[in-house]
Amino acid sequence: MGRKNSKRRKKEKHPVHEHTVKGVVDITRSGMGFVIVENLPVDVIVRPSDLNTALHGDLVRVKIREEKKDGRRMQGVVSDVLRRKQTEFLGKMEINDNGDGKGFGFFVAESDKPMPDIYVPKQNLNGAKDHDRVIVRMLEWEAGGKRPLGEVVSVLDKEDSNDVAMKEILLENGFSLEFPEDAMEEASRIPDQIPSSEINKRKDVRDVLTITIDPVDAKDFDDAISFRSLKNGNYEIGVHIADVTHYVLPGSKLEAAGHGDGRPAGGHAARAPGGGQS
Repeated sequence: MGRKNSKRRKKEKHPVHEHTVKGVVDITRSGMGFVIVENLPVDVIVRPSDLNTALHGDLVRVKIREEKKDGRRMQGVVSDVLRRKQTEFLGKMEINDNGDGKGFGFFVAESDKPMPDIYVPKQNLNGAKDHDRVIVRMLEWEAGGKRPLGEVVSVLDKEDSNDVAMKEILLENGFSLEFPEDAMEEASRIPDQIPSSEINKRKDVRDVLTITIDPVDAKDFDDAISFRSLKNGNYEIGVHIADVTHYVLPGSKLEAAGHGDGRPAGGHAARAPGGGQS
């Protein structure tokens, strides 16, 4: 009588296909990643150990490791991070300083998505102290490295909770809070006075009572209303919006800052840096 085979039959799987897909990774609180791929009926599951420096919202390339039948999720491993959704984060500093001049810090992000602490060397602390709430920019994260390297870009005002809340929302949605240097340099060359040749092209209503509706501490004054009495006894209310296209020209550094990755946000997508009246 032959010996019975006591081994369980392995589950049938498709052959492993050595191909990659591209998509946006959604990381759960448990650390499991799900890569959403366009035109793919199911997302690709990525275990925490296979994320390879990818963070929530990043655009990644995933190598398919295991493909199953019946429309069930494939399993993959992140091979490349193609674009970061977010490079600046809000959180607290934990500084280690033994008094030997070789102190350093770890930044702990305030996020409901798992992410590693960011190592901040002393020269990158930029005045931040232990337990300060700060904004840190991630500078690099080498493949296989446990922690990314970063720098403090801003120490937050503890008293201004509204400002902190606004910045947190902007950062979580992938906006940068600062403009690139080349855009700032280009903005500094914009003349304060509008030439008469430009004024002649437009309707001049400077003799009408006009007031801005922007607050006194606004970065720009680009919204206003006007009021005047008409001869027929009616009142006219004018709504005035700055023509940003006069300052932000196609192909300029300012336009690139407004449309490129990590674009700054200040309430207006096309706000010219510098904060002057537009």
